[in-house]
Amino acid sequence: MGINALADLLAPTLGPVGGIVANQRDFKRSAELLDDSATAVRRILNLGDPRADVGAMLMRSMVWRVVQRAGDGGATAAVLTRALYQDALRVLSAGANAMQVAKGVNLAVAAAVQSLKAQARAIAHENDLAHVALTVVRDPDLAAVLGEMSYLLGPDAHVTVEKYVAAYLQQFYHAGASYRAQIASMYLYTDQAQKSAVLPPGVIALVDGKLETVDDVVPILRAAMQSNARSLTIVAGHFSETVLSLLITNSRQNDRPKEGKENGKEKANGKEKAESKKPVILAVKPKDVGEARRAVFDDLALVTGGTVLGRTWSIGLDQATVQDLGQVQRVEFAAERVHILPENQFNAAVQQRTAELRARLEGMTLDDEDRPVLVQRLSALTGGMGVLKIGTESKLEREVAAQNAERTLKVLSAAQHTGVVPGGGAAYFHAIPALEALEVEGDQRFGVQIVQHALAAPLRQILDNAHLPSSSVVMDQIRRAGPTATYDVVAEKVVDAWAGGVLDVCGVLTTVLQTAASAALMALTTDTIVYHKKPEQAMNP
Repeated sequence: MGINALADLLAPTLGPVGGIVANQRDFKRSAELLDDSATAVRRILNLGDPRADVGAMLMRSMVWRVVQRAGDGGATAAVLTRALYQDALRVLSAGANAMQVAKGVNLAVAAAVQSLKAQARAIAHENDLAHVALTVVRDPDLAAVLGEMSYLLGPDAHVTVEKYVAAYLQQFYHAGASYRAQIASMYLYTDQAQKSAVLPPGVIALVDGKLETVDDVVPILRAAMQSNARSLTIVAGHFSETVLSLLITNSRQNDRPKEGKENGKEKANGKEKAESKKPVILAVKPKDVGEARRAVFDDLALVTGGTVLGRTWSIGLDQATVQDLGQVQRVEFAAERVHILPENQFNAAVQQRTAELRARLEGMTLDDEDRPVLVQRLSALTGGMGVLKIGTESKLEREVAAQNAERTLKVLSAAQHTGVVPGGGAAYFHAIPALEALEVEGDQRFGVQIVQHALAAPLRQILDNAHLPSSSVVMDQIRRAGPTATYDVVAEKVVDAWAGGVLDVCGVLTTVLQTAASAALMALTTDTIVYHKKPEQAMNP
């Protein structure tokens, strides 16, 4: 009962012309309109019947897990789970062996996953990503921007979403390594009005520790002067007041134009005195802590060619030389982020570190807590990050838009990693023939047949949501049109998925199918359920 209830709730939202879920919390507030399955199921805390709540909470957890891992596909997972559960329940009620049926289901799911991978094609253009993004956010302008950002920044792009209190949509890109940081002193801004600092080509010192005394920082200043650098950036964990006073005094920002100065030179006793050779100094503290901060210093050392100072096993601060300073083309600090553009970012050591991080990411799910840190490191090493500034009139709309943008970026990342397949449920539908070749015996055949029937459910639901007179006729047309065909419900015709831009993400579909099968089998093979008299209610499944 509970499984059907949540599937009935989410099924109408499938497809580009699908409906929305209206949530009325109370009569004092207006109804909340939702098209995100994960948000919709979070609003359901119970159905008022303990027997129905068991199935509903299972579906709620499954939908939430799918969206957290894949970024999208919660409604599709609900439709698949219901189809698998209902058919399997009928077979088991007729006397089939549950374990054999489950084995057949698992074999069929594995075969369907292989078929999906065989159908997949690599992303060829940013328009492909925009088409995929449109299936998630249903906003053409936002979808186009997200497609562009993902395409330009790569599959492991690090994008910061900023919310604005007005209708606004704009994207920005920053070259080089970018990290959250705090400027050590307001006197080190080069533009006090904008609270920003822009430094010309120069050197960078990396100190994984504290700069407490003058003796700690003098060797760094001396090395910078010896290198004739126009700027010096110091990244450290802490700056004492004494150290900051010395840095401010020795920074060119502290110099003020003097009377009689012309064209960058001073006239003294009829002779021209050269402009000060002081470098422009910037001192920043990374906001990351623990292992994340250690990774910041290690990665910066790789891309800039500098040495990490201050660690017990590394070179001491009092022994810092010109060779320990890294080289940078430009450094910019603004909005609590420091952007560092190195001179030689793509050296062999960086490429090796990048390969190691990519290998670690491949084995991670999208909801892994370590994934954001690795993505940020990868984007810093590979040369760029993006900032998406998005705004709406109301606070609720801003929150929804920002969450949808973040979910869509997950989906686009998966699209670049795993490729795209015919959308609109057609990829599942075209995977059905692959299951016919499976050699199974006994009750396992029922499991295979159950999956075959379920694979058609998402496409049928999308066609039903479009209010077509006969979904079976359209599905037969798609079958006869070939393995790249699907139905464009907006254009109201069968089209080639690639030409029509009706695409889904292979990685998302495989995650959805595997999770739905797991949830359905769990519901079917659970023998005992314990009811709590006063169960805990949680907004997060």
